[in-house]
Amino acid sequence: MPIAKSESLFLLIQSLSKSEKRSFKLYVGRNQDAKDSLYIQLFDLLDKANQADDHLLKKKLGGPSNAAYSNLKKHLFEQLMIVLRLLSKEKKENFKIREYIDFTYILYGKGLHWQALEVLEKAKKLSKKHFNDFSLLTIIELEKLIQSRHITRTKGDSIDELIDQSEHLSRRVIDRITLSNIRLKLHKKYVEQGHIGSKEKAIELTKTFSESMENINKSNLEGIEEIYYYQSYVWFHYILDQFEECLKWSVKWVNAFKQSDELQRRDVDLYMRGYHYILTSAYNVKNISIYEHYLTELEEYRHSNYSKLNHNSQIVSFQYVHNGRMNLHFLNGTFEEGLKNIPSTLKRIKRYSVKLDYHKVMVIYYKIAWMYIGAGEPKKALSYLDYIIDLTDKSLREDIQCYARIMKLMALYDMQEYNMIVKYGTDFQKFYHKLKNPNRVQFTVLQLLARLAKAPILSQKDILRENFENIKNLKENNFEKRAFIYLDILPWISSKVERRSIGECIKL
Repeated sequence: MPIAKSESLFLLIQSLSKSEKRSFKLYVGRNQDAKDSLYIQLFDLLDKANQADDHLLKKKLGGPSNAAYSNLKKHLFEQLMIVLRLLSKEKKENFKIREYIDFTYILYGKGLHWQALEVLEKAKKLSKKHFNDFSLLTIIELEKLIQSRHITRTKGDSIDELIDQSEHLSRRVIDRITLSNIRLKLHKKYVEQGHIGSKEKAIELTKTFSESMENINKSNLEGIEEIYYYQSYVWFHYILDQFEECLKWSVKWVNAFKQSDELQRRDVDLYMRGYHYILTSAYNVKNISIYEHYLTELEEYRHSNYSKLNHNSQIVSFQYVHNGRMNLHFLNGTFEEGLKNIPSTLKRIKRYSVKLDYHKVMVIYYKIAWMYIGAGEPKKALSYLDYIIDLTDKSLREDIQCYARIMKLMALYDMQEYNMIVKYGTDFQKFYHKLKNPNRVQFTVLQLLARLAKAPILSQKDILRENFENIKNLKENNFEKRAFIYLDILPWISSKVERRSIGECIKL
């Protein structure tokens, strides 16, 4: 079972706050026996450990059998979850709603039908207030069951109202599930194939998406369904690299959240994710004014609500805000100023290290490397690029892994390490040929850097000038222009030809 895995248990304990650990100790201390003593020992060992080492843990616990050790971990996990649930019960309305539903079953089982209906009414009001439609559907169906099996002396118009509520809610739930499925299918396609790379695939996706959305009546949508509707269009246009449209729909997404404080509270991560897509789209279309406006809004929201965010939402806010700050420096060409933010970003990465996956760290490190290259400090970029290049999972964002290799050659060129370019260039070209979705920009730049490394210094500027126009022409191709978002190669070339900084070339 997953809960028996030491790593999962270790990460759970490491995520606990001081107050949560104290509450756990108080809870288990009330009724402690020999078995409890052993799992508390395991808790203390994992709390102080740097990693989950089963061999060492078993030794310190007196050498229990594998079965006993596994059961001990399961017991500790369950006790921790019980305490965390008790601590969350008063803060999370969904816990209270489920508790009311449990109370209803208990009362109904004792034949107390009226009392059960009274508790259901409380649960219904709470579910409506917090837009918890799936729980509300369960509540209404349970109320219908009681009404249909017993004479409750409920008025006829109340029964009709209950039926209307059920029909209206079922339509909303169907819309939500349909939209959720559409979003999931788009996400699956993006993970498997990335952005659409041909006209034929673009036509196919457009047809499939249109057919999926044709049964959704926008005028009937409300609350979270409306946001899912906007999010579906954001994903659709994002995969097609249609960032102007993506920007338009992501603004609708965020505006829908702004109309409801309760929706923001209910799914703050989705709210911030809407900002992330606004920023991504504005960055890709180089709309600095919109970018600055929404980054400021996101920063202010994060600052005002940070103490209310759970640990996961704090990590999400860190990613979106810190990535947003770096991208703004890239847009403005203010690389030297951007270096000032890197220590803060690295400090956050260290704080959240056990919760950040390789993909998230890889994206941040890639941006840090570009910041150093843009600021004229290419040597400092190498360690961040090597982190990406040395990843054992080569299927993880292989596009960024390829661009990281190209960027390393760019850094080596800036350092005038031409022999190192020749040394790494051959292996990097082999990596390129293994890509599932290679593009001409990647290949052209790799060829350019290999040629530069072998050319006399006095002829390098002519080679760069000659290739500038060839690479720039690739930007006119809708299925090649995406590469320039990840690899801002044109200002880098211009900086060599015109003897300016990369930032100055971006500002021109």
